Amino acid sequence: MSPTCLLPLFASIWPARALTPRTSSLRTRTAASASAPGGTLDALSASLPFLDAGMYTRDARYSGLGVTLTGREACAAAAHAWRDTLPSRLRNFAVDGMTVLPPDARNVIVCRYRLCFDAPVPPAVLPGQRRRLDAANLRIDGGRTRVTAVVAASLRLDRDGSRVCRHEEALVADPLAVGTSIAHFELLSARSAALQPGGQLELLREPLAYWSALRGMMRVELDEIRRRSESDEAAVLGGEGGVSDDEFEAAFRAYMVRIFAIGFAPPLAAFALAKVLLRVASDSVGLGAGGGG
Repeated sequence: MSPTCLLPLFASIWPARALTPRTSSLRTRTAASASAPGGTLDALSASLPFLDAGMYTRDARYSGLGVTLTGREACAAAAHAWRDTLPSRLRNFAVDGMTVLPPDARNVIVCRYRLCFDAPVPPAVLPGQRRRLDAANLRIDGGRTRVTAVVAASLRLDRDGSRVCRHEEALVADPLAVGTSIAHFELLSARSAALQPGGQLELLREPLAYWSALRGMMRVELDEIRRRSESDEAAVLGGEGGVSDDEFEAAFRAYMVRIFAIGFAPPLAAFALAKVLLRVASDSVGLGAGGGG
């Protein structure tokens, strides 16, 4: 089953809504002339989005795209796994438009970049799914379309301004757009698969990656729906906004009930109807035999 088979289904029923090496020629980098002490800004700009262990402090923390990691080794291991795995799982993968700004007064470096790749177009089964795909006007070649995920990152440096102690990333493009939702799902799935353990759990790698991507993408979309529903004043007073963990878990359970209802209700109804027809046919045969006697 394609890992994106449920992707348009989610967007249609939810309310309110190949291996190629990564080369520097595919990247457009912009950085201010000022740099952090020791050339940190230049080093980060050259390494992003996948930082090496030497660029993290011992107690560094990474948070973003559904993943939270603590410690230099964990952060560096995840970055290494993503660096190796994403180009092999995401066809014609490229990092583009990397823009890195110098550290501000809080010693925080902010940057933005695009992850571009060719993603499979999920099958459109329901009429609403077909309408969404048709309206998106995607350029489809061989069942794939070129998609882009835009990532914004902030990197807080230590007191010396030489290493990263906090690394946060977020998807910032419209998560409800068809092309962007495909990009987000495939990216989250590839990132999750890269972090899944091997060995005896190898068979569970894809199901676990799919599950993680589904949850991560739903969280992004729910946050966006909440953001759009709030007034400007409420957004300012409410800080970052978004749904709480409890709200997300409740919404995710409701979504899974809908998915299983859509998937199992028709077969169960057909089975029940067949049983009724079989009983009626059996009764008719019995009455006919009795009348003949």
